[in-house]
Amino acid sequence: MKSSDVILVVYLFFLVITAVAANSLMWIVVIKRKLTQKVHYYFILSLAASDFLNALFKIPTSILLRFDRNWYPHYGLCYVTTPMGVLFGAASVFSLSVIAVNRYFVISSPLSYMEMMPPAFARVIVAGIWFGAIILALPPIMWREPSEICRSGAVSVDHYLSEVLYFVLGLWLFVIIIPSVVMFVSYLRIYLIARGHSARIVTQHSQSQDKQTRKRHRDIKAAVVLAVIGGIFIICWFPFFVVQSLHKFGTKVDPVYFAIFLCVMYSNSTLDPVVLFLFNAEIRAAFKKFFCRGCRRVNPGISEIATVNGQSR
Repeated sequence: MKSSDVILVVYLFFLVITAVAANSLMWIVVIKRKLTQKVHYYFILSLAASDFLNALFKIPTSILLRFDRNWYPHYGLCYVTTPMGVLFGAASVFSLSVIAVNRYFVISSPLSYMEMMPPAFARVIVAGIWFGAIILALPPIMWREPSEICRSGAVSVDHYLSEVLYFVLGLWLFVIIIPSVVMFVSYLRIYLIARGHSARIVTQHSQSQDKQTRKRHRDIKAAVVLAVIGGIFIICWFPFFVVQSLHKFGTKVDPVYFAIFLCVMYSNSTLDPVVLFLFNAEIRAAFKKFFCRGCRRVNPGISEIATVNGQSR
């Protein structure tokens, strides 16, 4: 194995460990701290699930390919592993798109939002996200032969038109273009609402408006964090889509660039929970409360002892 392959394998192992751990903790903390009482956390959990599954099931196949191009015990396994990249990537970007639209409704219609987005409807949307991702991931396994399905980046010569249409109209359109437009428009409108709100604050100010202003500021800050996560997805996935498109349809791509952009794409699974933890105050507070339960249990006892000692004196 070349030194470059060793570096790549070590980095991918690091991504698997950190992404699995970080997204698992995100799930545990959100559920244990009952953050799902707020509907938008259903969509954040969907995002964390896609990142977790991508790290657990898809990234390891790239590691195995570095050791042995024919690592699979039977070609039938490739019919399961091949769609995983699209499945988890699509679920991730669909979740991000829904998060963007949902955040726009939170800020634009705060009074009617709970009626528009009850928990049951949010769960239906999450189910729709994953159903749509599955539908998008399945087509290639319907026409690729066993000799092609296990070859990374291979296309079916007998179904070349289907391959082109799938990659251009399916993946580029639904994984990159449409989600990018949805997120851009949603966060642009949020920005315009925020700017208009700031202008009103200058002309109107009262104590009753202070609470509403603080809440609006919190919602806008949360929108900024989610916009950053959406931007990270596009930055991580877009370069790989470009080199993959060139590779699939006849243009020679230097393996070094392919490996670099593959690592960048996979890094997205780790970056999402890290960004949420660093810049989302509510999630950060939930993590602190979750991990400091033991501290809170000890402190009352210490205080009680100190009080008793003080009284005995």
